[in-house]
This record gives sequence, structure tokens and C-alpha cells, in this order.
Amino acid sequence: MDPAVAAVAVAIFGYALVERRLWHTPISGAMVFTAAGLLASEQVTGLVNPAEAGHGAMIFLELTLAVVLFSDAMGANVGSWATEAPLPGRLLGLGLPLTMAVGWMLGWALFHDLGPWGAALLAAVLAPTDSALGLPVITDERVPRLIRHALNVEGGLNDGLVLPFVTIFLALAQEEENAAGSGYAVTVLLRALVASAAVGLALGAVGAVALRWSKNSGWSGRRWQSAALLALAVLAYVLADLIDGSGFIAAWVAGLAAGLVARESLSAALRLPEEAANLGVSVSFMLFGALFLAPALESATWTAVAYGLLSLTVIRMVPVALALSRSRLAPQTVAYVGWFGPRGLASIVFAGLVATSGLPEQGQIVPVVMLTVGMSVVLHGITAPSGARRYGRWYAGAVAHSPEIREAAPGAGGGGAGGGGAPPPPPGGRRGARRPVAGVG
Repeated sequence: MDPAVAAVAVAIFGYALVERRLWHTPISGAMVFTAAGLLASEQVTGLVNPAEAGHGAMIFLELTLAVVLFSDAMGANVGSWATEAPLPGRLLGLGLPLTMAVGWMLGWALFHDLGPWGAALLAAVLAPTDSALGLPVITDERVPRLIRHALNVEGGLNDGLVLPFVTIFLALAQEEENAAGSGYAVTVLLRALVASAAVGLALGAVGAVALRWSKNSGWSGRRWQSAALLALAVLAYVLADLIDGSGFIAAWVAGLAAGLVARESLSAALRLPEEAANLGVSVSFMLFGALFLAPALESATWTAVAYGLLSLTVIRMVPVALALSRSRLAPQTVAYVGWFGPRGLASIVFAGLVATSGLPEQGQIVPVVMLTVGMSVVLHGITAPSGARRYGRWYAGAVAHSPEIREAAPGAGGGGAGGGGAPPPPPGGRRGARRPVAGVG
């Protein structure tokens, strides 16, 4: 493990030296860390050995995603965004299921050997988006607040909403392949969706009440309350895993419960979990490049590349267009929202779960997912700054001509025709449903 740890440390130190210089360029943090991972891979320099680093890396990736899910869910003001800005509801309530449906149909058409549940699993794994890969899209204030808010909320919540589908489709695919006994999918459903959600709900609600009481009583300060939230996310994940449930669902539900109970009083304490997620996501992209993308590139097929490109375009953009129909948004806005749906950490970790499931089709599903995420890192990273600038210029002209256009409506938290809103986040931030933070941006 020593060379792998050293490689990660060098990558973090090197990126820290130039991070602000790269902030407004097409070179994103995700691109830098993925490239560093490729360079350190067994296929190039051999610094990262999959046999030695694989298990530990997967644990790291899973815990990182658990913290991401918890902090995003806790930071999401679900009660307000649904009424103040209904666009996230369209993207999550209609666009997300349509994305999985279109991905399932095209996946089954291109990969006949996957079967119906294997194709559905592939589509679900690639459905969640990660706005960290296109940071300027949600931080450039030339883009109207309404649109930035919609993309930010979508990126913060869709991975948690996709989790049950990934879990059930994987169980059904295993049952179909006789890798599990009859009724296995029902058992998984009960453990993952019922038991895990119950664990998360109890921990999140009780933990938030206890922390709020401790804060109001003057017994604890923000620093240790931040550490307690981080511990709460990990605890939810571990306890659900102990009952063979879904630690991710437990962590996400725990975040939602904690946010509903005490989001306002504990919002400042979210800083440490978000900062931990920042660093974790950056390291995750390096592990992705070294352990997953390098082997996928080595064995890439034209069919896999084609599906990856379809996933980033047709499979994403057509459902978004349907979800936003009759929303009175201009075609330029619909295209902007449709294109900027990057695939990131959630897809990587979900594919890792498939890789360790024993499913025979994992040899087809995992490389396709990793190639798609790799293409997204490059394509969305390169186009995000220029896309935000071009769309911002269009919006400025459109709102000057017609101040009443739908895009000029206030988003969550106010704002209006000029976009406005909070200042851009610090360059080292991560994504989130509460405020745009970027992590690898």
C-alpha cells in the first residue's frame, strides 16, 4: 500500500499548489485526479496494485459516498424547494425515472446478454448525476438562480433516490441468474428499504434532537457537533451493513431525518462532513482512474463507448426535455440542463457493488459504467466553463428583451432576473443540495 498512499499524497499536494489557477480553466479537479490515477495505475507505472489496494479502496469509496449522501440529504431544504422552485421536482420526479427507462431500453438493445434486469441495473447505476464535475454550471452567477438551484438540488438528491432501484435490480438480476435463491429479491427489499431506512430514520432523528439540545444547553460547540454529524453518517452506514441492509440508504435517510428535525440549528455544523467529503471525493477520482478506468480503457469495445455516449446525451437529454415540457423554459435552457448531467462518484461506487456481487454480467456492466464516467469527467469538465458563459450571455440578452421570461423567476431563497445569489464557493468545495460546493472543481 505504501506506493499507492504516496501517490495519493503527491497528487493532493500537487493539486493544492495550482488549484486556484485552474479554477477558471476547462481543467477540473476531477480531470486532474483521474489523470493522476491513470498514471499511477498498474497499466502505466504500477504504483497502485489492484490486488493490494482494491479492498481498502472500495471501503474508502463506500464511506465517502455515505458521507456525501448524508450531508447532501441533510442540507436539502425539501420543504422549501418544492414550493419555491418546482423544477427540481420535475427533474427528480419525472426526468429521473424516464432516464432509467430510456437507459434500460437502449441497454437491452445493445447488450443482449445482460437480460432485462441486467440492463435495468446498468441504467440505474448510470442515472444519478454529480454536479461536482461541472462546477461552473451551478456557480457561475451569469446563469439564472432558478436553473443553478434546480441542477444543484438534482445532483444532491438523485443518488439517494436511485439507490433503491440499484439495490432491487441487482437482487433481481442475481435471482434470475440463480446466484441467489427464490425470494432473495424480497429479502433484499425488506432489509434495504425497510430495515435500513428505519435505522437511518431513528439515528438521524434521535441524533439531531440530541445535538440540538446539547447546543442549546451550551454543552457542545460547533467543532464537535460537526464531528458528531460525521460520526452519525458513518454509524448509520455501518449499522445497516451489519444487518445486511443498505448502508447508503441508511446514511441518506439519516441525513434527511436530521435535516428535517434540526437543519437550521445544525447547518453550521455540516462544514466538517462537507470538507471530509471534499477530500474524499478528490481521492475517489484518483482511485477511480487507477483501479477502474485504466482496466476499462484497456478492454473497451465500440459498443461500450457507444452506450456511454448515449448515456451522456440521448438517455439524459430526452427525458429532461420531456420532464421540462410545459415549464415555459426556452429551448436553450432545456438543452443546458439536459447536457449538464455529469456522472460521478455514485455511479463509480454502485458499479463497485456490482463488481463484488458475483453477478455474471458484471464483466459487461462495470466497464461500461467506468467508461461513461471517464468520458463525463472529460466532456463535462471541458464544456462547463464555456457552456456557462455562453448560456449566461444568451440569458442576459433574453431577459433584457423580455424581463418576464420563466428563467428570470426567483429560485429558492430569492433572486431574480439577474441570477444573483450567494457568492461563488471556495474553489475546494464540493457539490451539495444546500449550497453549491465543489470538491473536485
